Amino acid sequence: MKQDTFELHHRQDWAAFETWLTYAALPLRQRNAQQPPFPAHELPQRYRHLCQQLALARDRDYSLSLVERLHALVQQGHDLLYGAQGNLGQRVWRYAAGGFARDVRRERWWVLAAALLLFGPQLTMMLAVHLKPDLAYLILDPQQLSQIEHMYSHEVKNLGQVAREASTDFQMFGFYIFNNVSIAFRCFAGGISAGLLTIFALVHNGLFFGVIEMRLIQAGLAENFHSFVIGHSGFEMGAIVLSGAAGLRLGFAVLAPGQRTRSAALAHTARSLIGMVCGLAVMLVIAALIEAFWSPLRLAFPIKLGVGSLLILTPLLYFLFAGRRDGS
Repeated sequence: MKQDTFELHHRQDWAAFETWLTYAALPLRQRNAQQPPFPAHELPQRYRHLCQQLALARDRDYSLSLVERLHALVQQGHDLLYGAQGNLGQRVWRYAAGGFARDVRRERWWVLAAALLLFGPQLTMMLAVHLKPDLAYLILDPQQLSQIEHMYSHEVKNLGQVAREASTDFQMFGFYIFNNVSIAFRCFAGGISAGLLTIFALVHNGLFFGVIEMRLIQAGLAENFHSFVIGHSGFEMGAIVLSGAAGLRLGFAVLAPGQRTRSAALAHTARSLIGMVCGLAVMLVIAALIEAFWSPLRLAFPIKLGVGSLLILTPLLYFLFAGRRDGS
């Protein structure tokens, strides 16, 4: 069945369900003064039909706007049926248990694009600096490179501590939160420039990371560097990629608003990304905690490598498999 026929067949049912949701949100006095679009005993059956229609829309690869609309109706209907709107803790837990992963999989092509824009320049710059080390000075000046090499040198007691202007792990936790959030914010907010600033932020950070990694490898500090970054890189780099994906989605809404005005399309897309942005913010906090309290510890490299690999696999496995009970 074509999407136009599918929408025409079910349009009235969706409109009635939306009207019911609006009606149910009214205060009791106002509800008593109005007529609901259908009797309350029909709500469970209509909700089941809506879930089936959402599954069909996904299976038939209908437009993203239609899938998002049905997904929102299903979510609101679920909250209404099971009383989730009155229990914020349950809603947060349910989203963390699978909703976040489903949202990321829904945006998988934007996530892939953001990953290519970040890791592609990183790998390219690593190869370029390996072949011609002086290319590193296109991104960082000699003094900055010297400071970075000192941060990961064998003489420094705690690795990666930015010459440790902050004297405690708690202070460094605050520093890492600020640094990580500032990068992610630039990637996300850059979407309002039709995605140009998002692309610039991803590519620039990729080049920056590539220069640092290869120069530290050339300086014989690869083990120090990798033992420090492997613990938090899964959450931190993953959050940056997700923020970039969200920024690219915003940029696409500006470039191709469809039947909406650009401001309306931007607002609609931003609302659909709220959950994912909150999720990546939590990832940034986790990354900062690991970076402040675990990464600087001088432990045997196999231990750091093993724990770090597990911490990288954890978000990957979550995004691949969490929340798949409904086939999403």
